[in-house]
Amino acid sequence: MKIWICILTIALFHFSSAQSDGIFDKMYFGGGFGLDFDQNIFSFSLTPYTGYKLTERWSAGLGINYQFWQDKILDLKINNFGGNVFARYRITSQIFISAKLEYLSVDFINNREGFYNLPVGVGYVVQMSRIVSLYMIGQYDLLYDVNETNGAYSSPWILEAGFGFGF
Repeated sequence: MKIWICILTIALFHFSSAQSDGIFDKMYFGGGFGLDFDQNIFSFSLTPYTGYKLTERWSAGLGINYQFWQDKILDLKINNFGGNVFARYRITSQIFISAKLEYLSVDFINNREGFYNLPVGVGYVVQMSRIVSLYMIGQYDLLYDVNETNGAYSSPWILEAGFGFGF
C-alpha cells in the first residue's frame, strides 16, 4: 500500500507541475487522510482527489475513498471503498468552505451495505511552494443520525488533512 501512495504522490506532483495551456491549468490534485476514533472504534481513511477551478474562488471535483475500520468490541477489521464529489469556496487565500457528498460501501459481518455522507466544514490551507499546499478540514456530517447505523463513521465530526498540488 505504501508504494502505491508514493507512486500516486509522484504522479500527482508531475502532472500538477507540468506547464500547459487550457483545461489542465485549472485542475488540481491532492489527497487527504482522516482519522475517526472513540473508545471502541478506529478508522483511517485515504482520499485522493482531482479538482477543477470553476472560478478564482469556486472549485469542484471527484475523489475516491478507502477506509480501514476496526471495531474493538466485535474484534472486526474491515476495508471500505467509495467515491465522492465535492465543492469548495475560497473565502481567503488560506480559508475555504467545503461540502462533499460521498458514498461508502461498508463491509459488515454478514453483508455489505452502502451509505451516503454529507460532510460540510471549514478548511485551512498552508502554501508550501507555488503549487504544493497542505490543508486541514474540520467537517460535520449532515446525514449522520445517532439513532441509525451510519456506515463507517462513529461520530458526525470528521477531521481530514492532506496535501494538494495546484489548489
